Amino acid sequence: MFAIHASYRGRARRRAEFVRNVAAALAESPVAESVRQEGITDISCVAIGPENAGGVILALLQVGDFALGLGSLSATDLEGGAEEAGTEDVEAAARRACPPSQRAGSVGVRIERADLPGTLMPGRAADIAEDIAAAFTLLSYVLSRRTEEGRQATALLRAGLSQSEAAREAGISKQAMSQRLAAAGWHAEQAGWSLAIRMLARADEVR
Repeated sequence: MFAIHASYRGRARRRAEFVRNVAAALAESPVAESVRQEGITDISCVAIGPENAGGVILALLQVGDFALGLGSLSATDLEGGAEEAGTEDVEAAARRACPPSQRAGSVGVRIERADLPGTLMPGRAADIAEDIAAAFTLLSYVLSRRTEEGRQATALLRAGLSQSEAAREAGISKQAMSQRLAAAGWHAEQAGWSLAIRMLARADEVR
């Protein structure tokens, strides 16, 4: 189980409405187990499994202007009330991973001890946390340089279409679609995504 804390750093005049709309969109997404808006500018999400957690973070990075914190606890068996307590603890870890100094487009990561919330896991867990943050730094950079055409092209492939199908959907040639994907850094995104999911899976197994 992972928690993601998002804090809006943008300049929208109607910040509360913007954040509320983002939270509503996440709540309808299959990758988020639960979504809650906190105050005016913050969103707290819980995601089950590496791919869902990565999906939430990727969606928020694409929106832009959010600083993100990812929280995880050392693997443990949670039952009954302990599961509820575990959810609260992992959400708190995500909040700690996103301090006020966190910049928009960056992802802080904390893997904490399940038996001692607030305490970072040492050793291998700390290395994994750094690798997760680095993978999402790469993804954030790629996404920030993407044009609207690039976003549309990559969204089609992310939805499961082949390049040929995406080209037909966009009303362009396969060669033009290939050029758009190259300019959008699609292969770099795929590499960053694979690394992020691999590291999240390791974080989910830390004891």
